[in-house]
Amino acid sequence: MKHETPVLSFIIPIYNVELYLPACLESVLYLPLTNFEIILIDDGSTDNSGRIADKYAENYSHIHVIHQTNAGLSATRNRGVELAEGNYIAFLDSDDWLIGDQIVDIYLQTSQANADMGMGNSLFCYPDGSNGNPFAPIPQNLIGQTIDGKYCFTELMKQNVYPPMVYNYIYRREWLLSHQLRFESVLHEDELWTPIALCYARRIVVTNIDFYGYRQREGSIMTSLRREKRIHDLFFIADRLIRLAENYRFDSDDKNLKSQLYVRSYLLYKIAFSSLAHIHDTRFILPTHHLYQLFAIKNKLTADARNTCINQYKTAKQGLKSYLKWRNSYWIRKLTYEISPETKLILIFNTMWNKPLDIPIQKIPANCIITTDRRFLSTADFVVFHLPDLSNELEEDLDKPEGQKWVAWSLECEENYHFLKDPEFMEVFDYKMSYHQDADIVYPYYRYEYRKELILMPEFSFHEKKDICMMISSPFNQSGRQEYLQELMQYILIDSYGKLFNNCKLEKDSGQDSKMELYRQYKFVIAFENSRANDYVTEKFYDPLLAGAVPIYLGAPNIETFAPGENCSVDIRNFSSPKELAAFLIEACKNEKIYNKFLQWKKEPLKPEFMKKIEAQRVHPFIRLCHLLHLPPPTSRYDGARKKNAHRS
Repeated sequence: MKHETPVLSFIIPIYNVELYLPACLESVLYLPLTNFEIILIDDGSTDNSGRIADKYAENYSHIHVIHQTNAGLSATRNRGVELAEGNYIAFLDSDDWLIGDQIVDIYLQTSQANADMGMGNSLFCYPDGSNGNPFAPIPQNLIGQTIDGKYCFTELMKQNVYPPMVYNYIYRREWLLSHQLRFESVLHEDELWTPIALCYARRIVVTNIDFYGYRQREGSIMTSLRREKRIHDLFFIADRLIRLAENYRFDSDDKNLKSQLYVRSYLLYKIAFSSLAHIHDTRFILPTHHLYQLFAIKNKLTADARNTCINQYKTAKQGLKSYLKWRNSYWIRKLTYEISPETKLILIFNTMWNKPLDIPIQKIPANCIITTDRRFLSTADFVVFHLPDLSNELEEDLDKPEGQKWVAWSLECEENYHFLKDPEFMEVFDYKMSYHQDADIVYPYYRYEYRKELILMPEFSFHEKKDICMMISSPFNQSGRQEYLQELMQYILIDSYGKLFNNCKLEKDSGQDSKMELYRQYKFVIAFENSRANDYVTEKFYDPLLAGAVPIYLGAPNIETFAPGENCSVDIRNFSSPKELAAFLIEACKNEKIYNKFLQWKKEPLKPEFMKKIEAQRVHPFIRLCHLLHLPPPTSRYDGARKKNAHRS
């Protein structure tokens, strides 16, 4: 019996997808084609994926299964191409699926045109059941056309709708083999494969057909990549695309293509260099790159490509600058010599929202070193984790070495980060550093310097000041502040400079300095916390006081214990409704005598209870942590524990 050549070969790499593989295979088996093949390559799965594949192969003769040991995605796809016999090849990830029989339509259009490639759309499908195309629609002038691949790439790039994913296309097998197209063993391999394929393609059919369902899930290869590997591979791909661009000339019809290849290269550079800000390990070696080549070619690029490349270059340069600043920081330079056995080492795994540390260097004890270099993760005596943004830094669970102490650092309210209230998560930490007054290291929003700064009188007189302002942008609303403000603003004018209920523009925004300068110009400042929790008294309360304004406060139930003086703020709990509060504020803004009662505290000694809190901050929290290192260790339940579910943060 004569062997009939399959019209389509589906290449499906498999690795630990037992939950998703049946749906993937059923979507292909559903197709109304009589002659196609499915090539399943199990790349060393440790779950039941391989057995599921074998079971399907027993029931369907056109399913072929190959078992191999951890060759990687690129090598697996390459092997699939070598084994495929179909006229056209489609790549399918084993946790995704085909949408209906739409790929058949793409195949028919592509084969009838004898095209090298056919193109359709993929939909990103989310766990909540929603889906969507992350790219803008294909331009109408391209839909249904059979065009040159180089022109296709150029037009899609120019209109910012280019999809690099390999599974958005089908490929003529003989054409692939004739050009010896192979996947490189890198992450984001599609970013290199697809531009090269399009540059080789003489004919590609462009459709607007949604045919591929791309499952978005935690734990997939694209959500669990190691940052260092990802950066190295992005550099590699960007450099290869620049080499590809060098095959074409600016003084020819290929100027647009060459320009857009540079645009894609600099986009990858932007992503890679931006990721450098999260590389806090001196073992990482910065790859060679061609970032500065832009200066040699920018005036030869098309105008739109030049502007895009310059913007991408600026972002990339900022990422590089941030990385080099970290490499040359005190927290790294201090460790250029060998650490003596008597020296205690504190590793700050991640700083607060990736901001520079403000620890007084001259106060660090001689027998203690503080670093941000994660190469010491396994050997540090203390490791400090800033929990609210730990998920941005943590790529896998961490093992806790015997005897090492972990410190949970957070100035955020637990109501906004519920994992902070999870006993199973929090019990792996030996010490807590937070605003809570019962924390092992109390790290509040007030500072020791406030004992002098708070009593300074306002710069502007009552009649020079405007009435009420606020600057709130955070979406957190556990306190119900948005609803209260919405009603309050029905009865009184409040100048809002933040994103919430914005009605005023800040002339210049230089961060904290601009905010304080603004507050100095107002009598009252809205000081509504995002949560109502004991001890959670933030800069929203203290900044107006420091600026000589009066805070209108909503927040911590025990706010009085944090107030520097009597009657220093307007507590909304003293008013039955926003309307009653508005009436009082209108009167206070007109009556200097009423208003000045809120400033009388500045002429008197600060409250003893507040002074006690201030005095406790004479020594910086991290210096106190250094001292804690040299105390006898507490009895700990947590030594040798494994840090579980850290990704929740």
